[in-house]
Amino acid sequence: MDINQYMGMFLEESREHLQTLNNCLLDLENDPGSLSVLDEIFRSAHTIKGMSATMGFTTIAELTHEMENVLDLLRKGTLHADDAITDILFKCVDTLEQLVENVASNSDTTIEIKPLISKLTAIAKGEFVPSGAKGQPETAVKEAEAEVSPVETIKLDDTEINVVKAAKKQGIECYEVHVRLRTGCLLKSARAYMVMNALEELGEVIKSIPAVEELEKENFEYSFQVVVLADVESEKVEATVSSISEVEEVVVIPSAMAEIKEKAPEAAASQTADAVPKKTENKPATEKSEKPAVIEHNNASAVDKKLKSGQSVRVDIDKLDSLLNLVGELVINKTRLEQIGLTHRLTELVETIEQMDRVTTDLQAVVMKVRMVPVGQVFNRFPRMVRDLSRELNKEVNLIIQGEETELDRTVIDEIGDPLVHLLRNSIDHGIEHPTERQAKGKNPIGEIRLIARHEGNNVIIMVEDDGKGINAEIIKQKAVEKGLITSAEADKLETSEAVRLVFLPGFSTAETVTDVSGRGVGMDAVKTKIESLGGMVDVETKINEGSKFKIRLPLTLAIIQALLVKVCEEIYAIPLGTIDSTINITPQDIKTIQNQEVILLRGQIIPIVRLANVLNVPATCNHNQEELFVVIVHMGEYRAGIIVDTLIGQQEIVIKSMGKLLAGIKVIAGATILGNGQVALILDVGALKQ
Repeated sequence: MDINQYMGMFLEESREHLQTLNNCLLDLENDPGSLSVLDEIFRSAHTIKGMSATMGFTTIAELTHEMENVLDLLRKGTLHADDAITDILFKCVDTLEQLVENVASNSDTTIEIKPLISKLTAIAKGEFVPSGAKGQPETAVKEAEAEVSPVETIKLDDTEINVVKAAKKQGIECYEVHVRLRTGCLLKSARAYMVMNALEELGEVIKSIPAVEELEKENFEYSFQVVVLADVESEKVEATVSSISEVEEVVVIPSAMAEIKEKAPEAAASQTADAVPKKTENKPATEKSEKPAVIEHNNASAVDKKLKSGQSVRVDIDKLDSLLNLVGELVINKTRLEQIGLTHRLTELVETIEQMDRVTTDLQAVVMKVRMVPVGQVFNRFPRMVRDLSRELNKEVNLIIQGEETELDRTVIDEIGDPLVHLLRNSIDHGIEHPTERQAKGKNPIGEIRLIARHEGNNVIIMVEDDGKGINAEIIKQKAVEKGLITSAEADKLETSEAVRLVFLPGFSTAETVTDVSGRGVGMDAVKTKIESLGGMVDVETKINEGSKFKIRLPLTLAIIQALLVKVCEEIYAIPLGTIDSTINITPQDIKTIQNQEVILLRGQIIPIVRLANVLNVPATCNHNQEELFVVIVHMGEYRAGIIVDTLIGQQEIVIKSMGKLLAGIKVIAGATILGNGQVALILDVGALKQ
């Protein structure tokens, strides 16, 4: 069996289950006796074990198997989930993450798991477990399985019965394998295929109910049966099938049942082929063993309905990028057709383009929505990080996450993780005080950090707030002068809000000593650079002894935007509409000079002026019509400026195209777009115009 085709599925599902383990272990710390949380942890560990065993990753399977032993004792109440045990389980999850990432990167790095396995084995055999208790849970499980094992058997035709008889004469055993997949399994046909392949490696499959064709089409609930001839023990058959991911129950019936069936075919025929396993009448079943059958029986139709109404497919991000690129080309050609229709006054063409415009707009909106993913995919890894870091620093921190359902473009989501890690680590290390210090200030000894996401127009706002000691502007100025980042004279002129923003300067750090957490001066400037590379901005607000708030503003998407087209000399430029406040007309007399900076007064506010022709080195001869000047008022966070241009052309939907590696890094240019007439127009980076 070629397992490489399942590698992508294995990696993605493993990462999902590892994230679930992280989240559930955090919940377990808060509520050590929660059976529902323990069950969820056990299920995720079991699934990872099954998948890794199937894929041949024995190290992962071995570690998860030992974890299962401890988790099983926790579920049965034999052990109590104290801090020591949860810490070891956390280390196991960290090691599993490393092992999975090694598989993903095809790395040869060896990760030692023996010390962890020794600790897990010691816990399983420790003083908490009564003598012989380790074997008892397994026995109890076997008995429970026997009690719920299905008694129905598969009816074989005469030819199949003869094949079974011939095999038995050669000492080959016949087994009926009853398989039940996990309710809600989305890849039933793939799981069934894996089961069939695994059984074919053990022996010869002579029949399945439903038939193989029906299994491939997913024309079955969650149960199916297979008759296999194999020269192995039934335990081997059961273990092989059980190791496959999302297989919830496996019952292997030896040939004795097949012989009974031959004698009483009518009784066998009366049984439903893929019925839910039932308990026998003369054996009392425990409450635990009854639950799976009852839940599946009662909720089968509801689960099917839910699956049909909310089916989803996993699509490679490159395919979505390609689809978005094609939609972008469609938008460009639609704009060109509009230009042709207006130029040649073709009424019928203009009417058709109006209809095409509506369709392309809807298509664009759908493609954008497909690319949108919740920021929760990034946020969900932070609770664990905050927990570990606060322990390392001997601080108590409560992380509150809000708005994790807020959606953002996939390309942006992939990039914002590291900046947020920097901000959170900074808040825990520099912002939140030690419990004794907080109590002395009359604060709650447990610090609070809020991670908030929300939509605001065409942007997503992400905020990291803490209720710590705040940022002292005077200390910031002092450190900046010491490091030679600014002069003493410049520091004296800075207002408090400007001084606080010095934390974003390259090489700036207030830490007295270099640690694993901070002090190397590569944090906040990296955050600013990354956010600005995504077309966003980051700002900070702070109050002494009340806390700090870092605010990130990000565009919803980086592909298709609304822009204002302007002309400077003979060239057309695009300014993103999201950065524009207004457009005004002024005369040269309206421009004043303050400290060698040209400014205008707009509604009582002083606005610095940027002459785009000068920034772009356009010849002065192009700056005609000096009687009236067109000014575009733009903003980036708190900063506002007026850009003087020659002509305002109008608003247009543009597709952002990369400048390529050769032209990458040009400060004032964010990209390029193709206009309706086929010309290329450069897109201005408003943030880089700041003087």
